Amino acid sequence: MSAATVPSSPGPSTPGSSSPGSSAAVSAAPPAYRPELHGLRGLAIALVVLYHVFMDRVSGGVDVFLFISAFFLTGSFVRRMEAGRPMAPIAYWARTFKRLLAPAAVVVLATLAAVRLFLPPSTWMPAIHDAIASMLQVENWLLIHRGTDYEAAATTATSPLQHFWSLSIQGQVFLLWPLLFALCAVIARRSRVAPRRVVLIAFTVIALASFAWSVVSTATQQQTAYFDTTARIWEFAAGSLLALLPTAAPADGTRSARTRRLRVGLGWAGLAVLISTGALIDGRSMFPGWIAAIPLLGATLVFLAGTSGSRLGADRLLRSRAFSFLGDISYGLYLIHWPILAIALVATEREAAGPLLGPAIIAISVLLAVLLTRFLDTPVRRWPWANRSPRRAGIVVVAVLAIGLVPSLGAKQLLEEAAEEAERRATADNPGARALDPGFVPHPEADPDAAPLPSAATLAQDWEHLPEECSGEFAPVEGMLEGSCRMTEAPEGAPVIIAAGNSRLAQTAVALSGPAQENGWRLIILRAPSCVFTPGIDSYLGAECDAHNDAALDYIDQVGPEAVAVSTTMVLHEGPERVDRVTEETVPALLADGTDVIALRDAPRIAENPVACLEAGGTVEDCTQPLERDTMPQQRPDAAVLEELAARSEEGDVGGDGGESGEVFPVDLLPITCPQDECPPIIGNIHVMFDEDHLTATYMESAGPETERQLEEAGFRW
Repeated sequence: MSAATVPSSPGPSTPGSSSPGSSAAVSAAPPAYRPELHGLRGLAIALVVLYHVFMDRVSGGVDVFLFISAFFLTGSFVRRMEAGRPMAPIAYWARTFKRLLAPAAVVVLATLAAVRLFLPPSTWMPAIHDAIASMLQVENWLLIHRGTDYEAAATTATSPLQHFWSLSIQGQVFLLWPLLFALCAVIARRSRVAPRRVVLIAFTVIALASFAWSVVSTATQQQTAYFDTTARIWEFAAGSLLALLPTAAPADGTRSARTRRLRVGLGWAGLAVLISTGALIDGRSMFPGWIAAIPLLGATLVFLAGTSGSRLGADRLLRSRAFSFLGDISYGLYLIHWPILAIALVATEREAAGPLLGPAIIAISVLLAVLLTRFLDTPVRRWPWANRSPRRAGIVVVAVLAIGLVPSLGAKQLLEEAAEEAERRATADNPGARALDPGFVPHPEADPDAAPLPSAATLAQDWEHLPEECSGEFAPVEGMLEGSCRMTEAPEGAPVIIAAGNSRLAQTAVALSGPAQENGWRLIILRAPSCVFTPGIDSYLGAECDAHNDAALDYIDQVGPEAVAVSTTMVLHEGPERVDRVTEETVPALLADGTDVIALRDAPRIAENPVACLEAGGTVEDCTQPLERDTMPQQRPDAAVLEELAARSEEGDVGGDGGESGEVFPVDLLPITCPQDECPPIIGNIHVMFDEDHLTATYMESAGPETERQLEEAGFRW
């Protein structure tokens, strides 16, 4: 989190003690310095680091950072409103991001260098994408798109820049809040209502709406809610509301003994609540819903306690040299500790730091945070030339963005060019599933030393990605389908196949893209990560998945495709393959409407990540895993159901109205993903899977001929 959430003292400032609200462009008279809040920030960063390194729990420290940042930002803007001064959001943005982006750019580039040196190539491209998103303040949305699980143990899939999710949310709020205050200022001026009252009403509405959404979203889609700005904004709004309370100010010297005792009790109660959040509650799967209010309650009590004037007060501890030091380096320490921890765990193949590596990580992080604060953060913050005008500060922001983005974009371009060059030779060097064809003959110009596809740098990102977004007549009417609908190019009026389901179905459905294009058809894939396509049936993911499924079914009705492809079996992490519930209502309904159904068998799941095995030095033979026939039997479990549906379709009895029915066409690609009951990591010089659960899109593209053969054998007519 930003080290810039507590305003600086009127005297000489300490490293990291400035605030977005302390700039002359935002407030002519900064509020009194509150050293106990500076120490509170130090305590919060200490909790974050300790819990990350040793306990793998959510400490609540990040929530406190968000809360504090809004508290001081709001106080600054409200004072401007009451003084009738312009809000000057551009000046605020220039000065704030001038300071925040410089240390971030250095950490981002250093992390990319460390990833290149210490981590396998499969992590390079994801790290570059994280670097770009972090610099642009959208890392949280990238993690949502990627389906990141914050609770997952550290693996090569764990981003060493993942912690930028909270900085990105903070950056988005730093962009939004000044605009809201500007709007409140206009309303207050035109309505002649007191600015504080307007701000109170506006941020109460925001807090209540966001809190309600956070509770609902956390209960139904916690992995998404954890990184969702809209589910976190209530924490900022709560800090803004606290800033409007006069009792949140430090106490003066005339307090009574009773008041002093009350402030001592409030301070210690606040620290106890904050520290016990992570120690007593393993709430990783519960954040950021109602449980995030617990650490905020602790911080609020510390705010209200203010300066107790007692040597027994909690504020005396927070004002100590140790916590002041942590407050000074808090921004740098937050930036640095996670990349070091994540890279160290992956490089040493550990799941936890332990009693030896853990203290070493913390010591190195503290040392580097001190250097970053002293030699970059503080000089940039105090830079007289840049502080002289918003225009100059803006120039620094643009320059820092260029410094952070240009190397990242350049590295991305180089990796993509290498991947494209390998793909140009794919026909000869990388036959993939074609190599399993009994009549396969190797290309005479094949390079026996050619690297497998996808390239190591792009392997972890080898998701289905059809060339076009759904647009024109194929644009979804329902907004929630935007971003999850893609299609192939096809002539106007071409027949359409729609494949709908989760990410595993989308990967399998890529095998339809080649045959569809060769036969003049259009393939559309509707992908909802983790959300199995079971419209009309409550899913285990909750309301959002159910709504997406209903919208996908409406989209199918809207487009009226000639065929729909769905997974009619399901392979879970435990237990045998089973008939997917989509066959209960949706498949018969589609057949009754005259729509053909391509019944795809679900992809296998394997015990260990094959990419990690290969990168650890294993050979293809070493990393080949047996197909568990107890899980996926020779005969697909939906065979009898599909035969019954096919028979009813022939009789025109699926829908019961005597109309022409669609037909069922089973496709089973298990024999070419796990041939002869073994699941090799590479077939035909193409990676088959990029993790335990997902086939690579590149391999499934090579499975096009086999897919077309099975469809035509089943009687499918292109």
